[in-house]
Formats: sequence, structure tokens, C-alpha cells
Amino acid sequence: MAKLTRRGLLAATGWVAGGATVLYIVRDRAIAVAPTIIFPDKESGAAWLQIRPDGSCRMFFSRQDMGQNANTGLAQIVAEELNIDVDDIEGVLPNTGEVPPLAVTAASMSLTAFSRPTAIAAATLRESMRERAAANLSESLSAILDDAGGFRTADDRRVSYADLLEESSVMVEFDESKPLPALYTYDSAREKKQVGHAAKPLGIRELVTGEPVYATDVHMPGMLYGRAIQPPVRNARIASLDTSGVAGIEGVVELVLEGDFVGVVCNIPSAVDAAMAQIKVTWKLEQPITQNEIDRLVDVDAEMTEGDLEHLLVDEAHNKDVDWAIDLRFDVQVQSHAQQEPRAAIARFNEAGAHHKLEIWTGTQDPWAIKRSASRDTGLSEDGVVVYPQRMGGGFGGREYYEVERDAVRLARAVKRPVKVQWMRKDEFTASRSRPASAHRLRIATDNQGNLSDWWHGYVSGYVTLARERLPGWLLPVMRFGEDSGVVKGAMSPYSAPHQRVEYKDVDLPIDLGVWRSLNGAPAIFAIESAMDELAVQQGLDPVDFKIAQMKGAQPRLQNCLERVRKMSSKRPLSSGAGYGRGFACGIYDGRCFIAVSADVHIDEATQQIKVEHMCCAQDVGMAVNPDQLRSQVESNMAWSVGMALLEKFEVADNDIQSSNFDNYRIPRMTDMPRLDIEIIDQPEIPPAGAGEVAIVAGPPAIANAIRQATGFRALRLPISFADIV
Repeated sequence: MAKLTRRGLLAATGWVAGGATVLYIVRDRAIAVAPTIIFPDKESGAAWLQIRPDGSCRMFFSRQDMGQNANTGLAQIVAEELNIDVDDIEGVLPNTGEVPPLAVTAASMSLTAFSRPTAIAAATLRESMRERAAANLSESLSAILDDAGGFRTADDRRVSYADLLEESSVMVEFDESKPLPALYTYDSAREKKQVGHAAKPLGIRELVTGEPVYATDVHMPGMLYGRAIQPPVRNARIASLDTSGVAGIEGVVELVLEGDFVGVVCNIPSAVDAAMAQIKVTWKLEQPITQNEIDRLVDVDAEMTEGDLEHLLVDEAHNKDVDWAIDLRFDVQVQSHAQQEPRAAIARFNEAGAHHKLEIWTGTQDPWAIKRSASRDTGLSEDGVVVYPQRMGGGFGGREYYEVERDAVRLARAVKRPVKVQWMRKDEFTASRSRPASAHRLRIATDNQGNLSDWWHGYVSGYVTLARERLPGWLLPVMRFGEDSGVVKGAMSPYSAPHQRVEYKDVDLPIDLGVWRSLNGAPAIFAIESAMDELAVQQGLDPVDFKIAQMKGAQPRLQNCLERVRKMSSKRPLSSGAGYGRGFACGIYDGRCFIAVSADVHIDEATQQIKVEHMCCAQDVGMAVNPDQLRSQVESNMAWSVGMALLEKFEVADNDIQSSNFDNYRIPRMTDMPRLDIEIIDQPEIPPAGAGEVAIVAGPPAIANAIRQATGFRALRLPISFADIV
């Protein structure tokens, strides 16, 4: 891949038009969320910043936006370092031709990875402007004090950033040999003006008024419309095909047949639907697509009986022949991303001699992965492909893959004109990748004092990170010899036991799999927290007291979350009478985010419903850059918790995926949502750790534990229905 130089990148982006610009180079902060990620080299910039002649700031966003507003948090850090208002920052979402590769937007890593580099970039720019101010005011550098939007002296002479920009363009080179400038964001003694406070999301007015451009909004001269027949799984092959009904449909430009790829291109959108309805195809499958097949493949009991789960995470003086106090199996079914905005992509091939041979407009979490995949798909060099990221709507891990983009590229290449492909809702359910099913066996023993003595957690899961086509085909078998980073999420217990064994096996399921909010963290912690709750109940102990005691003082931040949640929930007495229960659960996400949740449920026999009435959540993710945005992330996780625990059932039968829309895949609605109390535990001395998928790891087990208290029924399979309890 050709490298962009610092100054060459300035020219490419048009930032040479005026202002002072800084690039901070990232050497060790790339995010390896998935093996497709190519690590940035020393030319890769985490943060491009420019102070413009009017004193405002322009910022290259390093993150793709899917509603989490991580870029607003990064802008707050820039504003803090530059002593300006966040409203004076303009964010720019760069295309892949403008910046070297950045990592995928995923794993709640946006602020974790980029908060410090962004702060360094802004502080470097600030101190460079301070040197200019010292020269402008004929003062020593130490005499130049911070001021809003610039600097001042002790005798109140002031100079703004705008006053210091007389040249058309100034490049601030980051000097790695010098000490880092003071970082106001991380200065615990400094009063924060931007960081730690609520900030209006960047672009919120435009969003409310419908101005942002999504991929589906992109139009260009000569554009056609297309769609492809989606196989039930990626490795399905065509057994029979009948396209005879397509020829007579007005508006059809071309029927595209390439091996097992079948698509249509039309000059009007309505013709696409009509043509697709006339294509009759049957598929040859490598294995049956049934729930029985999924259950067979994730049968943890069979695998543990055979004694080989392939991957060993912990083995500390394990003894399998002890008297187990708890021996329970937990199953979590397949779950869809179910984002409300179906994907779209536009592909355009350019004439010979053009710098970019292929252009793609799409909403994606990983524009650079799309660029690499399109290069492999077409045989073009990566330099010849450019991806223009658009606003995407919900992602949750589902927009990391080269799917709708592949359809657009193939159809555009066939007709030699720009083609827009709009997926339908059914495509998102049946052709997208889902969270895999998993099965967990938890065996726990205690000593004479009731403390944990032995811990054995074995589980089987479908691949997550190492799912089909996440890697080039030749590399996939090699990578599968190692750990799947998605499957291991959440498997490590926060509780202390002198004898422990944690092991797992990952398998290919008959449906397409991929990353899903929290990866395997939510299923694994559901099993752990349910088993610990059951052990406490059987011993006649308070579950919160018991869990805190079994941490043995090793998890002070998690313990604090639990204690706070208990206090929060106690402010609202649990309703008396039959069918009411309160449950608690906690968890650690990725070793850096701490969460505890309580849930109040009511089992209504008259309506045969399980109703979550109230949830409390205490979350510690270090520095709270924007508490309001953090709270919004927790709220969304609580909604997902209700869905995962009670509602979202992915139906698979008869070699087909039956869940195809919101009428047969039930997601939480407003009437399903409980009252929420949320406490953000701000730790300003600890770098921010992300929040997009943290709270969901504790929400489902809290609901399951509440059902246990209300009814005596221990939920062993998600989602839970009223019929299960009866």
C-alpha cells in the first residue's frame, strides 16, 4: 500500500487552504478487534487537527458514527486542550483516500484508543500556538497564559488563535524527541470546562432536521438500481435456477449471473422488486440449517464428556473429581443485530486513467476492510479503491463486513455504470451475520466455610471473530488454531477460587456468524452470574454479599458497582405479593469496564407476561468524558438486555432462516422498557474505557436472577418465556 506523507495528506485533504495543522502519529494504539485489521504504520494519523483563520477548529474524525457519538467525546477532548468551545469544532469524516488505515470502529474502543492521542495532538497544537503568541507579544514563553480561544499575559494583553494565523498554512510537526506537552484532559488538578460535562452531540441539529447523508440518500448522474439474491449462508451453492420471468419486466437493464451470484440491475427502483420476485432459486447446502443442527454442534455436555474442549484459558490445580455444589448448563440462542436501518451501498467504476478505479459509498464500521475486500474481489490495487463512509445508523458489529458492498461492486462492474444496492429488511435478518449460539457448563464447589474452592467453566460457541470470510480463505484455518478473541470475551470469572479451569471449543454453525454487541461477553457472564446467584440462594445467603465476599478484595471497582446498585435499588421498595422479584448481576468487560445491574420483575399470570418494571445500573468506565452520552449508552444496553433475556428468538427451521422481520423477531418496544436509574461512576484519573457494549453483560443475568427470586425458576436458556416458568 502506498503511503501518504504528512504534507501529501494535507494536499489531498485540502487542508492547505489556511490554518495551523497538526498530525499526531500513532505507533502502538491500533485496535486489533478482528484479524482483518491491518495495523497502522508510523505515517498513520490518529488525529488531524487544524485551527482555521477564524479561530475555529477542524478535526478529522477517527471513528465511524453509528449513534454512539464517540466523536463528540473526542471533540470535547480537543476543546479542553485548546481552551475553546466544542461548538467551535467542525468534524470531518475522511474517506480512505485521504488518510492511512485506521482500525475498525468496534469493541467500545473509540475513546480507549484515541482519547490520549487526540489530547496529545491538540496539546501539541496549543503549545505551538503558544510559541507564536510569545513572539507576537514579545514575552517569554512562561509569561503566556491560557485564555479562551487563545492566550493572555499577566497584564491582560490578549491574542487569539485567529490573530496568530497570518500565513496561509502552517504545519506543526510532532517532535517525538521532546517531552509530551501538559495534557489538560488528564490533569486531575485542573478544572475541566469541556471534559466531564454534557455536550450537545456534534451535528445533532442537522440530524434532527434530516440533513445528514446516509448511503441510501446518495444519488449521482447515470445511477442504476440493483439487488442480488441472497443465499441462506455464504457457502451455499445454486442447485437450480429459473430466471425466465425477468425478461418481460419493464425497467430491467441486465440480469447478472456469475457462478452462484444472481443479481438484477434496473433503471427504476420498483423494477428491482418485480424482477427479484421472478427469480426462482434452490440451494445446495453443506449442512442442514435447523435448530437441531445448531444444538448438536454446541452440545457442551457431549464435548466435556469427551474431555477435550480444544482451548484452555485457565488451569490452576484443577480437580474434576470434587463434590460440586453447582452443576448447571446454560444455553444462549442465536441473536440478530436487528438494526432498524437496512444497509445500502453505491459502487462506481471509473474510466481508465482515473486515480481511483473504483469508488464505494457506504455506511460501515470499517471502511478500510471494505477497501481491502473490494480490492481482492476485483483484482484492483488497494490504491485504486476509495471508500466514502456515510452515516450508517445502527451497527452493533453487523456493519463490519463486505456484504451489500460486494453486491454493488459486482453489479456495477457488470453494467459499467454506477449502481445502488438497497438491502431489504429480510436481507438484514437472513443474509447478515448473527451472534452465535453458545452452551456453558458451570461447576462450582465450596469449602467448609462456604467459600469458592473449585471452579470449572466449559463452553462451546460458534466462531465470532474468526467467522466465515472475516479473513482471506487461506488464512482462516491457520488462525483457527489460536484463540477466537470474540469467543473468549467474558469467560474469566471475577471471583476467587484456588482451583480453576476454563476451557472452550469453537465451531462452525450452519448459519453465518459474526461479531455482535459485547461479542461472547453477554452469554458467558449470563452463565457465570446465574450460577453464582443460584449458589448463594441454595446456601441461604444474600447474593450481593456473597458475590462481594468471593471477590476476596481483588475487584474493588466491580465491588463498588455492586454496592452502589444495591443502594440505588433499595430506594424503591420491591412490590409485595406473589410474582415479584429483584435480581442482581455484575461483570467486567474486556478487563477495563465495570458494571452492576439490578432488575425488578413481575410475573403476571393473568396476562402471561414477564414484565421488567425497574432496572438500576452503576457503571465505571474510568473518566466520564460526556456523562449524558454515557447514560444514553447504558439506556440502549438496558433495552438490549430486555431483548436478549426475554424477547429476541431467532427461528431456524427447514433449511431456512424464518426470522425475517420485526413481526417474527420481537425486539423491545417502548411498552417493554422498565424505569431506569443510572449512576455513572466517574474516575477522572483513569483514562476512559468505552461504554457501547458494557451494561448488556450484566442486564440479562440480573433479569434471570429476579425471575428466580419471584418464582423459584432458574432460567437455563435465553430468551426466557412465560411458558418456561409455568
